[in-house]
Amino acid sequence: MVLIFHGSPDAEHNRQAAMLAKAVGAGYAFLEAEPMFTGGLGMPVFVADGADYRKALSIAAVKAPPLVKWPGFREFLLSLGAQLYIFHGPDRGDVGALGLPVAFLEGEPNIRDAPCVNVAAPVVLTRGYIYKKIESLYARCGARLLPPLAEQPQFLHYFKSLLPIVLEKWGPSKSVT
Repeated sequence: MVLIFHGSPDAEHNRQAAMLAKAVGAGYAFLEAEPMFTGGLGMPVFVADGADYRKALSIAAVKAPPLVKWPGFREFLLSLGAQLYIFHGPDRGDVGALGLPVAFLEGEPNIRDAPCVNVAAPVVLTRGYIYKKIESLYARCGARLLPPLAEQPQFLHYFKSLLPIVLEKWGPSKSVT
C-alpha cells in the first residue's frame, strides 16, 4: 500500500510523511513533491476534506475518507487532553461534526481570534509549513502545543490498528460513505 500525502516544498513535512508511512509498514507518495504517486494501491492521508484530499481520492485505489471520518478519531483527539484543536481549514462540515472546541488557520473560527488555553493540539500530520504557521500565530497565547500527529506514538498505533478496517471498508471497488 502507498499512502498519498499532499507533499510540500517544506522538506520536514515530506520527511515526516515518509517516516509515518514507514512506521505503519507502507510506502508513500505525494501529489505536489517527489516521489509523485504513479499508481498502485494508493490511499489518501489527509486530516479533513478539501480540494487536495479530493484530488488524491480521485487517483487512489483505496477510497478512504479523511481522518476526521475514521472510526474512533474523535475519541483519539479527546485522549490528547487538549482544550483546543487547531485545524488547517476551512471547515467543510466534517470538522465541525466532531463537536470539539476548534479553530482554523484558514476559516472560522479563526486561530487569530481563538481563546488562549493551556494545551492546544494542531491537528496536522507533520511539523511542516502548516504546523509552523499555527505555532507562530498561536504563540500569542503561550500555550503548550502538542506535536503533530506523525510525532505521536499513540497516533501511529491508532493509524496502524485502523488500516485493516479502512482497507476492508474502503479498499478497491468500495467508495467513501
